[in-house]
Amino acid sequence: MFNRIIKLLGGYTKDEVLTEAVKELFNTIGVDDILKIEHGVWTIGGKEINDVTKRLLQAEAKVLVESRLWKELKKDIQYRANQIMFEKSKTEQDLIAGKLWLYTLDSIETRLNQITL
Repeated sequence: MFNRIIKLLGGYTKDEVLTEAVKELFNTIGVDDILKIEHGVWTIGGKEINDVTKRLLQAEAKVLVESRLWKELKKDIQYRANQIMFEKSKTEQDLIAGKLWLYTLDSIETRLNQITL
């Protein structure tokens, strides 16, 4: 209730003040800050984007996915992750690091494919 009153009056909540204070030191990106696609509605930062921006994002994603550069970068990341996991690994953390690279690559690819639909 208190936070709603502060927000209604144009003030900042405790969470917003803390987020602003530490954003230089920590990753303060939340779920509301990213591109979300739910039930055909695209939002960024909690605000619905217009059709022109949506088509622009789709076109950029398509160009990236189909580009030679992206294909070469994917192979490079896969090679380096495999190298970390299978050739240079000395600890369990090395294996985890390689898997994280592959997971990140898969996340990017999945997101790009979702955008191009």
